[in-house]
Parts: sequence; C-alpha cells; structure tokens
Amino acid sequence: MSVEQIESLRRSNAMGALPKSQVDELLETAAELARRQREIAKILHSLGSRWPGVRAALNELNRLT
Repeated sequence: MSVEQIESLRRSNAMGALPKSQVDELLETAAELARRQREIAKILHSLGSRWPGVRAALNELNRLT
C-alpha cells in the first residue's frame, strides 16, 4: 500500500469504521513489512568487515528490496 492509500483509509476510518476486508489488508501489509524489517535488520547485523561477508549481505538485501 502507498502512503497516500493509507492516509485515505485513515480519513475514511475517522468518518466510520472500515470494512473488515480493508482492515485485514492493512494488517497483512503491516505484518509483511514487519517481516521484511526483521530480515533486513538480521542481514545488517551479520555484516562483517570482510568483503565476502559484506558482498553476500548486500546481495541478500538486494533480493529483499
């Protein structure tokens, strides 16, 4: 979801409850973003000072993003 779509849903929700399907979609998107953030943090933590490790981590980050 884009920032604009989220803001639109926020405004809609202020005027009345969002449909369950939209709430479910928002929760799924948030869960996916949390999973990706956790994976990225894990990879960044594994970065070492040796070039092969850095290269492998960068390749994995590229795959995730």
